[in-house]
Amino acid sequence: MDNWRYLERQSVTDPKGRQWSVALMDILGQEGDPEMPSKLLELQYSSGRFFTLIYSSTGSVVWERGHTSLPAATTVYERLIVDVMDGELDPSQPVFREDLED
Repeated sequence: MDNWRYLERQSVTDPKGRQWSVALMDILGQEGDPEMPSKLLELQYSSGRFFTLIYSSTGSVVWERGHTSLPAATTVYERLIVDVMDGELDPSQPVFREDLED
């Protein structure tokens, strides 16, 4: 996971002493991606081009969400850092989303 190109990334320690990486990324134009940003790719990912994620030291992604805009993703990224440090969010515990359509 550390080889990806992130817009922002911070290592955070939760109240139990566990290390987590909280990151913000733009999925377009990652190094090694044969399809660098183009109008077609931008349209394809316009509903979720920016991602916030939390991953463990082993590289396991434990939390991720897509965002349509960089400002929205940045707000969530900043909140995740605080929530993990304060113990409001425990990345080791699964969160079941209730906003899924049938």
